[in-house]
Amino acid sequence: MDEKKPGSGGFLQAMAFTTVLSMEMAIAVTLGFFGGRLLDKQFHTEPWSMVAGILLGVAAGIWGIISTLQRFWKDKV
Repeated sequence: MDEKKPGSGGFLQAMAFTTVLSMEMAIAVTLGFFGGRLLDKQFHTEPWSMVAGILLGVAAGIWGIISTLQRFWKDKV
């Protein structure tokens, strides 16, 4: 019989995991960008709220990726 090892998920699992990580970053930065633009238009502070929103989005994306990786590593150990 051909039993798979717990860590050998294959190509599709690796692609799905990579997609999740990249989407976490992309969504966080996009939300930060548009949220910052909305605040810029409301308070007439162009481009400072947008820059702050992008930086917060990057930080949130990195935090999301780290938490996803920690869950992944916890499941694999």
